[in-house]
Amino acid sequence: MRGIQILGAGECGLPLALRLRHSGIPVTLVTDRDAAAVLSGSVTSTQVKFGPTLDLESRAGLGIWRSIAPRILGIRFNLVVDRNVVSGWAGRFSEPAQSVDQRTVFARWLADFAAAGGDLEIAQLSVPQLDRRTAAYDLTVVTRASRELAVYFPADPSWSVPAEPMRRLAVLYLDGVEPDPDGLGTYTALPGHGEIISYPGLTGPPGQERRCEILLFEGLPGGGLDVFAHTVPAERLPRAVQLLQQYLPAALADRYRNAELTDGGATLVGAVPPTMREPIGTLPSGTLVLGGGDVVCRMDPGGAQGANSAAHCAAQYSAAILDNPTGPFDRAWMTSAAQPWLTAIAHAAARWTMAVLDPPPAVRELMLAAQEDTALADAFAETFIRPANMVKFAATETTPH
Repeated sequence: MRGIQILGAGECGLPLALRLRHSGIPVTLVTDRDAAAVLSGSVTSTQVKFGPTLDLESRAGLGIWRSIAPRILGIRFNLVVDRNVVSGWAGRFSEPAQSVDQRTVFARWLADFAAAGGDLEIAQLSVPQLDRRTAAYDLTVVTRASRELAVYFPADPSWSVPAEPMRRLAVLYLDGVEPDPDGLGTYTALPGHGEIISYPGLTGPPGQERRCEILLFEGLPGGGLDVFAHTVPAERLPRAVQLLQQYLPAALADRYRNAELTDGGATLVGAVPPTMREPIGTLPSGTLVLGGGDVVCRMDPGGAQGANSAAHCAAQYSAAILDNPTGPFDRAWMTSAAQPWLTAIAHAAARWTMAVLDPPPAVRELMLAAQEDTALADAFAETFIRPANMVKFAATETTPH
């Protein structure tokens, strides 16, 4: 076997590379940064991994932080208008979730990949360079793509996604935040402005991890939370504290009174345009490459689905490769490898994310009704873990209790 080439060392590419190496498959992993550069850089996103994803990682020997990362036991939802909670409830997860800074995770997994005998290349490949290299491998999997490369993966014609990002984002990793008394993550909806999301996590170099709080502002374009676009890192924490005091009830905002950034790279701003592409790309030479993770399905982090979807993609693709290690890795194989992930995970997660950020009437009714029904609140929280449940959930529970 000539081996597998993987582009991208994130939540899909790294677990895929490690799973294959642990099974003896030759793997070349191409990424633009080594472990030291990842650790010294800025945070890459937010991430919440739910029970099924944590189980996947543990079974593959990747669940390094499961015993030490703070447990997120559920969601505390508040609908806030003029600094007053007009609706609120707490829903419990059936299994705890966790969040670990991706800098911590990726740095450790990169080291583990090298230790497992993987071939790590630090490079930024142009499309012509990638096209020439593919002949040396049995299969190329693209889990991260430049704009130049992404155009070779056609848009999925069966999907209609917003042309522009649904939210303008700012994330801060913080020390000194008072923990939620019940171990819950908080989701505060501010009509006309967006959402403020907060939950405990773990950050720091591997072996020196510590607890932190991850704070995410999801600003509707043009709304009151959309104020970070042209800021420099030093301006973001003061602006975040100002927003918390301006929009949240004092009892909620007071948790952050002693907040400090965890490190010099603890903030990130940006926006995520929703993307749904076909999983097979065709390079200029006619060579087929398999797309995975964000290359195929990219969503706003407000739905907390991206890392979970990517992890399931890695597990599905590795299983498909190990079931057929000698190939051929042709179009039919690529289709059969991608379809279970798309059908069971990625498409459901995308629908759920769009429903949370732009709730249809039935979902809005459910979110309000959960205040009066603990079981309904728990069921709504569970849709974050299993977003495919939302279709049945929204169809059968449409009146307040």
